Amino acid sequence: MNCYAKRVEQLKREHESIKAQESVEIQILEKAEQQLEDTQEAHVLLQTVAKTVQQQAHHKIAELVTRCLSSVFDDPYEFRIKFVKRRNKTEAELVFVRDETELTDPMNEVGGGVIDVASFALRLALVLMAHPPRRRILLLDEPFKNIRGEKNKSRVRDLLLRLSKETGIQFVLNVDHQAYPEFALGKVFEIGGE
Repeated sequence: MNCYAKRVEQLKREHESIKAQESVEIQILEKAEQQLEDTQEAHVLLQTVAKTVQQQAHHKIAELVTRCLSSVFDDPYEFRIKFVKRRNKTEAELVFVRDETELTDPMNEVGGGVIDVASFALRLALVLMAHPPRRRILLLDEPFKNIRGEKNKSRVRDLLLRLSKETGIQFVLNVDHQAYPEFALGKVFEIGGE
């Protein structure tokens, strides 16, 4: 009988030990479930913030690029950024729109002058949106080499002057002054040549 009593006592201790372990495991599970819930809430919050930031950035960038295009060309494109989800990441597609028709391959679908102006405006947007603010200077090497027509070149000149005054950014352009005398603004330094 003594043997059975010892065995019962041993089983009681094992039972108590298992109950205590179960209690610890339940607490660990509850804590993990709370962390999962908190993480999911944080993920939703981050997605909301990211979407808001994307929309704000899109608005600022698209507005600036469209404004620059409208300042130079008679029948300008509207610039948009489309955010698409690919490979579980958000990617930005740069789109030119005219008459509700989207051009998703601008290098092959629009003239080089349009690309030059849009590229300039995108660089300017990066400088303007940088945090902390960067030096207010933008160095460009023949940024408008594909602009055709005296009217459009004159408009680019006016745009540069207006944007420099509005933003406080100094534009330093490396251009062939014989091919583009319209861009001789402010202090002009001739380097090299014959």
